[in-house]
Amino acid sequence: MRRFLIGVTSLFLALLACRAFSLTPATPTPQPPTATATATPPPTLTNTPTSTATALPPTRTAIPASPTPTVLDFELLLHPDGGLFVGDQVSFEVLPPSELDLQDATLRIELPQEAMLEARFFPFGIAGRNQATLFWGWDTTGLEAGAQSLTFSIQPLGYTWTQTITLAAAAELPVPEPLAHWTTSESDCCLFYYISETAAAREITATLALADQQAAHAMAVLGDEFSEPLVITLMPRVLGQGGFATNEMYISFLDRNYAGNDFGMVLHHEMVHVLDQRLGGNLRPTILIEGLAVYLSGGHYKPEALAPRAAALLAPAQRADGLGLGWYLPLTELANDFYQSQHEIGYIQAGALVEYLVDTWGWESFSAFYRDIQPVDGGGQAAALDAALQAHFGRNLADLETDFVAMLQAQPITPETVADVRLTVTFFEVMRRYQQALDPSAYYLTAWLPDGPMMRERGIVADLLRHPAMLENLALETLLVAADAAMDGGDVDLGAQALDAVGAVLDALEAGAETPFAANPLAQAHFELAQLVAELGYTAEKIEVGDESARVIASQGWPELTVFEFKRVNGDWRLAQGE
Repeated sequence: MRRFLIGVTSLFLALLACRAFSLTPATPTPQPPTATATATPPPTLTNTPTSTATALPPTRTAIPASPTPTVLDFELLLHPDGGLFVGDQVSFEVLPPSELDLQDATLRIELPQEAMLEARFFPFGIAGRNQATLFWGWDTTGLEAGAQSLTFSIQPLGYTWTQTITLAAAAELPVPEPLAHWTTSESDCCLFYYISETAAAREITATLALADQQAAHAMAVLGDEFSEPLVITLMPRVLGQGGFATNEMYISFLDRNYAGNDFGMVLHHEMVHVLDQRLGGNLRPTILIEGLAVYLSGGHYKPEALAPRAAALLAPAQRADGLGLGWYLPLTELANDFYQSQHEIGYIQAGALVEYLVDTWGWESFSAFYRDIQPVDGGGQAAALDAALQAHFGRNLADLETDFVAMLQAQPITPETVADVRLTVTFFEVMRRYQQALDPSAYYLTAWLPDGPMMRERGIVADLLRHPAMLENLALETLLVAADAAMDGGDVDLGAQALDAVGAVLDALEAGAETPFAANPLAQAHFELAQLVAELGYTAEKIEVGDESARVIASQGWPELTVFEFKRVNGDWRLAQGE
C-alpha cells in the first residue's frame, strides 16, 4: 500500500505527505533457487534496490495558499503494497477528513486512459472507517513505465486534486512474483488455495494432514459435520492477528510471521467460526462467538488454561493473594463493544466466560441458550444477553458477572501467570502499533483483505505477495518473531527485551529521529544483520542474536531457506559460516 495525505480545496492542490526518516530499500537482485542453499554468494551477486517501486510517500510540495476555501486533508491509499508495476490491477482507498459530510458525495477518478471510476463513501472494515474503496479499478497493463497522472474529485462538492503515481517496469518485478500463481490442494476436510513459490506451497503436505486433524476435533466438539469442503486461503503475509473467517477462511502462512500465533490454533479457531455460523442462531453476541472459538480451541493464540489467565486480569485488591493486573473489562461494556475493546483481554475473558457457562449449566443447556438469544428493541448485545440469561437460567447479566468474578477470585494463579498474561497483551499491542506505523494494510480494524474468489478468478497475487519489506520492516518484524519465540520457550525476560527494542524504535520514529534503530542495541543489531544479508541478495526471515554471535535464517525470494552464522568482531558483524 502506498499512503498519501492530500490537502485539497476546490481550487488547488497541496500534497501533504511527510516522513520522519528515509526507509531503506531491501530488495535484492532476483536469483533462482538452488538445490542446496549456501551462504556464500557468487561473485556477481549484488544488492540492487528497485527504488522506482518502493512504497514511499510523495515529497511535500509547496503550493501558494488560496484566499478562499479551507484546505481539507484527504488520504489516498494504493494497493498492492510494496510499489506499483506495469500490469498491476491497482486498488484505491480514499479517506476523507472526519468532519466532512460525504453521505451523498461521489469520488471520481480520471485515469490516464481517459477512463472514469466512481465510488461512494461507505464504512470499511471492522472499525467502520468512512472511505471510498475501489477494488482493482485501474488496470495498468500496456502502460509505459514511469509517472502517471490521475485526477481525483469529490462531487458535487467540487474538491479536486491531481496525483502523480510512478509505475515500475514489469521486468523489475522481484521474485517470486513473476512465476507465482494460484494453486490448490484438497484434503478430506478442506480445499486450500495458496500461491506457488511460497512457504505455504513448501509445507502443503503437512498442512493438509494438520487441517484434517483440526477439522475432526472441531466437528466432534460441536457435534456437526462439514457439509462441503472448507475453503481456506493461505496468505503469504500477515493481516490482522493472522486469521479471518467469512464464508471462507484466510490464514497467514509465512516464515516471517510476526503475528506470533500457532497455525494449528488459528486454523481450529476459524473452523469453529464456520461450523458455529452454519449451526445458526437469531443473534449470537460477539462475546460468545469469539468466546466459543477460544474455548473449543483450548486457548486463543496458544494452548492455555483460560480461567487462571482471566483471573490474572482482576485487580490485586480483588484477590486474597494480591495478584492481578487490574485489566478486567465489565461484561456489559465488553458485550456491547467487543471488537473495539483491548483484543487479547477481550478474548481471554470471552473464552473463560463460555467455559464458565458450560461448566455451570452443561453443554446442551449452554447451546440451547446460545442459539436462542434474540435482539432487544433499542438495546445492544448486552441487553439481548441479559434477556436470554433470564429466560434460560433465571439469572441476569449482573448476576452472571457476580458469579463469574467470584469464580475467578477463587482461581489459584502464580506470579508467572500474571507475567505471561501481561507480556502476551504487551506483545500484541506492540505488534499492532508496528502495523499502524509501518504496515498499515495489516492493521486488523481496517485490514486490506480483498475478495478471495475474485482474486483467484483474475489471477491476482500481488495484493497478498507484496507487503512493506524495507530494512526497517525486516528488522522490526524479526524482533517480533524473536519475542514470540522467547515467549513460547518460557523466556519472559528475553521476550520483554525484544518488545522493548521494538517500542524504542517506534518511539524514536514518532520523535523524528534520523537513526531510530540507534535507540536500542538489540534493535540496531537486527537492523545491521538484516542489512548484511540484503547485501548478499537475501531477505531476513528470522534473526537470533547472542552476546557475540548471531544466526540469520533468510530467503532469496523463494521458499527455500538459508542459514547464516555471524560473529561480532571489534563491534562489527562478520559472516562466519553458512549451512
